[in-house]
Amino acid sequence: MESGFTSKDVYVEHFNPRDYLEKYYNFGSRNSTENQILRHLLTYLFKILCEGGVEGDLLIDIGSGPTIYQLLSACDSFKEIITTDYLDQNLQELEKWLKKEPGAFDWSPVVTYVCDLEGNRVKGPEKEERLRRAVTQEPQQPAQARRLPGACGCAEEQ
Repeated sequence: MESGFTSKDVYVEHFNPRDYLEKYYNFGSRNSTENQILRHLLTYLFKILCEGGVEGDLLIDIGSGPTIYQLLSACDSFKEIITTDYLDQNLQELEKWLKKEPGAFDWSPVVTYVCDLEGNRVKGPEKEERLRRAVTQEPQQPAQARRLPGACGCAEEQ
């Protein structure tokens, strides 16, 4: 009996982060199910991180994918954000945005929506810069595992 799931190798070889971003995170003029879900997620994250008072020194986003939406409300609540993902192509897409490279996905409509939720304390471009400053680790570099509690027993060495 064959599973309906895509194998790891097929996923690694064929997943296209740009197609994924265009389908699920493109806040176009259309009122799609994807846009409704994204708005719901952004509102929920805002309530948890901004209204709920969740904050700290370090946020580790495991399985970031090529996305930043989940970090927008967190960048004012955490001093440092580390992003991780299984796929190199996701990390490369994220790195394009972090470095403001030509062809990077345009998150500005999503950022503007989050700024509106947060009462427009800051405007979109400033919000994006705050997030870029909070993500201190280049996504392509290995995680700073010795700083993570319980990682290979290294935490005790500090």
